[in-house]
Amino acid sequence: MSLSFIHDELKEVKTHKREFLEKMDAILPWEQLYELVKPCYYEGARGNKPYDLELMLRIHLIQNLYDLSDEGTRNEIIDSRAFSDFCEVESSNQVPDGDTIGRFRNLLIKNHIHEQFFAVVVKTLTDRGLILKKGTIVDSTIISAPSSTKNKEKKRDHDAHSVKKGNAWYFGYKAHVGVDKDSGLVHTVEVTAANEHDVTMTAKLLHGEEETVNGDSGYIGAEKREDAILKNKNGKKIRYNINRRPYQYKKNSPRSKAQTKRREHEKSSVRAKVEHVFAVVKGQLGYRRTRYRGLVKQTAKLNMMFALANLILAGRPSRAAV
Repeated sequence: MSLSFIHDELKEVKTHKREFLEKMDAILPWEQLYELVKPCYYEGARGNKPYDLELMLRIHLIQNLYDLSDEGTRNEIIDSRAFSDFCEVESSNQVPDGDTIGRFRNLLIKNHIHEQFFAVVVKTLTDRGLILKKGTIVDSTIISAPSSTKNKEKKRDHDAHSVKKGNAWYFGYKAHVGVDKDSGLVHTVEVTAANEHDVTMTAKLLHGEEETVNGDSGYIGAEKREDAILKNKNGKKIRYNINRRPYQYKKNSPRSKAQTKRREHEKSSVRAKVEHVFAVVKGQLGYRRTRYRGLVKQTAKLNMMFALANLILAGRPSRAAV
């Protein structure tokens, strides 16, 4: 039995990893991404010929889809047939080393490509009618950062901070998102240190066209702040549907309390849509803990994560037919 025959047989085996990558290959806006990166990519006028831009983009997507280190990305592409097929490489000699992968990643961060890619994805989904902009759900999630000082600088990440949530303390960053109320897709991402209060970010998470804003009790008083957006671009008053804390209606009569609980449940059922995109970022894409230091790198990473999460959610059968 020849090696080429074995290779063809392996390509026909549909593993979950291969099916997922084939799906991502089909839905990723490759042309727009290529046009974003091309102006800032090394042309190779002097020195060694650079790796093909499409190859580097595919490697970068693998790195983000599976939360891999630079060297780990190279190793996985060499070891995994599904990864090498996605990157369209036939041998290890075609795969760049970890340093080259890292330099390409830093090039994209320096030129704010991740933020631009997120904007392209949002525009594409809006044009397809998947982001309707009638209402926004605001929420946030904490991304942990290493608190150890066992590193070259002997210091913790200077941009990350500690925050207490419930009875536990967390050190890291916070991703604040504005999510379309109807589709559950993210249209705005802001990244801060973990100790930034949710309500202070409300205005930055709105696009100005919404009629309603939904949020948990962390956003109480958002409409009373100096920077609050009270009317949308059409001049219509925006309704803030923010969950109240239980003690705020504790003294109500039993009948009034039951009505209030029912209204709060309705608010929560709308707000729960944001958990789907968090589940994709932290569960499916595995981004629960930062790999790089600094707010600039976290902003780039999280813009890429939510762009990919949007594409994954939009590609599910329930939305693909829209």
